[in-house]
Amino acid sequence: MAQASNKELVKRIAKLVKQNQELEDTIKRMDKEYEKLSASYERLKSRGGAAADREPEKRETSLKFNMATVLFANVHGFAKLMEEMDSTILMDELDEVLFAFDKITDKYNIEKIKTIGDAYMCAGGIPVKNITNPVDVVMAAMEMRDYLEDFQNKKRKKGEKIWELKIGIHTGPVTASISGKKKISYDIKGDTVNTASRIEAVSEDGMILISVMTYELVKEFFDCEYFGKLPVKYKGDLQLYRVKGLKPEFSVNNEGKVPNEAFRIKFGLIQFTDIQEIILDKLEKELPSYLYYHNVKHTVDVV
Repeated sequence: MAQASNKELVKRIAKLVKQNQELEDTIKRMDKEYEKLSASYERLKSRGGAAADREPEKRETSLKFNMATVLFANVHGFAKLMEEMDSTILMDELDEVLFAFDKITDKYNIEKIKTIGDAYMCAGGIPVKNITNPVDVVMAAMEMRDYLEDFQNKKRKKGEKIWELKIGIHTGPVTASISGKKKISYDIKGDTVNTASRIEAVSEDGMILISVMTYELVKEFFDCEYFGKLPVKYKGDLQLYRVKGLKPEFSVNNEGKVPNEAFRIKFGLIQFTDIQEIILDKLEKELPSYLYYHNVKHTVDVV
């Protein structure tokens, strides 16, 4: 009986996750339409000559996200390897690693912000807001670490130098600026970004280091170990934790690497909360005010 109930729950969650994905796909399509319209506008503007000069200057658009999870990854040892190996080969290898990171961030709906040399920066929870972004980013970090471990093993067989990776993650508010005409890109700033960068700086080879803020949001899923404190100006000490892997009960064969059915069910319930928020916001915008009391969310709570 319980097994049948669990199967039905999984089906419902899968359906809700699919609906959530469809909503995200719709947002992506709208972004593409926006890009097309922007390109058309720029073409018309360029033909307008003097009239275009009289138009007000276009301002950069900024958005505030109350909860985003920022990841800094450093492919450690690149500068040292440059002294000993052919730079062209090294650049090709670095491109291969960063391209793999791009695919991983896409998989978890994480926005790549930029790469600076051997440093990689991305953020979850933008441009589509969600409450799963801390878990998404830590899962992506684990996959990055596993990918580079496999990459290193291949290089060891050839007797070549290997790459090292250290990662820093922090969750908090960010301000995102939007730029680009044909392809929209995001840049983010704020204390959350600076803190994530500092956490990466004190991280160690092969380590995923997270702030206490991120830890509190992911500790149900991941096996973490206290690492130490990071002094933060005007804010005191920030506690840091090392992510060892998934908790055994949420991983295949209790190995802490691949998520199992229990993980998917628990994670799906969190995604359901996101979907519920989207639906309630949509109802509040589209339904006549006389159909609800104070607001839709309050009405649901009362009922």
